[in-house]
Amino acid sequence: MVFSSLIFLYAFLPACLLFYLAAGSMKAKNTVLLIFSLFFYAWGEPIWVVLMIITGIMIHWAGLRIDR
Repeated sequence: MVFSSLIFLYAFLPACLLFYLAAGSMKAKNTVLLIFSLFFYAWGEPIWVVLMIITGIMIHWAGLRIDR
């Protein structure tokens, strides 16, 4: 899915905005964006989502270690 495709403009983007605006707290909004981002990324090649999640966990863990 690319940003200029019709499915992005008329389905994905409105759904993402609707769920984002319906979410109450900032944590819920971040969760909505995370889920939609992973779905958008998986649309092209689903196998790379696993790598993206693992990388995110490793970066989060490294940030916690640096903060300590």
